[in-house]
Amino acid sequence: MEIQQIKKKYITDRIRESVDIFGSQPERLESIIMTAVMVLALLISKVLDKARELSAKLFEKESLQLIAKPSEERTTQIIPQTDKTPKQEKITHKESTDDLSIQQRVLKSKTQTAQPETLQIPLKPVMSAEAAEYPRLLKIYKELNRQNGIIFNAERERNELELERDSLKGLAKLTKKGELQSRIDRKNEEIDLLKVGLSGIVKRYGFQTVHDFYKVFAVSKTANADYRVKADQWEEQYGEKAQNQEESISKRLQNYQRENADTQTKQISKSRNRGAI
Repeated sequence: MEIQQIKKKYITDRIRESVDIFGSQPERLESIIMTAVMVLALLISKVLDKARELSAKLFEKESLQLIAKPSEERTTQIIPQTDKTPKQEKITHKESTDDLSIQQRVLKSKTQTAQPETLQIPLKPVMSAEAAEYPRLLKIYKELNRQNGIIFNAERERNELELERDSLKGLAKLTKKGELQSRIDRKNEEIDLLKVGLSGIVKRYGFQTVHDFYKVFAVSKTANADYRVKADQWEEQYGEKAQNQEESISKRLQNYQRENADTQTKQISKSRNRGAI
């Protein structure tokens, strides 16, 4: 019923009035239809507000029911652990073999000590809820910008009409002033509806006012930018490329230390053999 009233008041009646005042001017049809669309958008915004209120009430009721349910008990399984110490076997060697074995163990211990400790890689930065909201909020921001552009153009046209009205002289001031004033009034009404449309846009996405949206958008934009910087730094220092490069350096160092230890062991073995001769 309300839609039919909007159609009659803002389209049918406006077209009839425009023809009566200005004659047949098809270019005015766009302005009339735009005004009707904005009124219809405002009506839809009100319907969506009612739907959100009903949805919030249903969600609150379901949440209370879930909280009332008793939580399930959780049991943990304890696995008994037993410590068993294996028996140590005694092995006897000749004096020369014992000395060589001790020297090898010392060299091995030094080699293991010289190996660099594995660095703990910090966790990759996690995107916050505010940062994650940025793509969605950016779409709303662009929609508001488009609406503001339409308002700007309408205000520019209104200003041009006012200048034309104020510049009238002589007989033209008497004959055209009323017509221009009527067009200015229509344009002002169109601008007011377009501005109401801004509020309708943000309300469709759950914001009470345009100002509230811009505050949330600014916080989300900053959080998203901070996350991007931290994520890029983490990838540069600890990402897949950095890991592959670090593993390659670590392997080369281990190979060098192992070869050095084997060389020293062989030299000690040769020295012991020459002493035995």
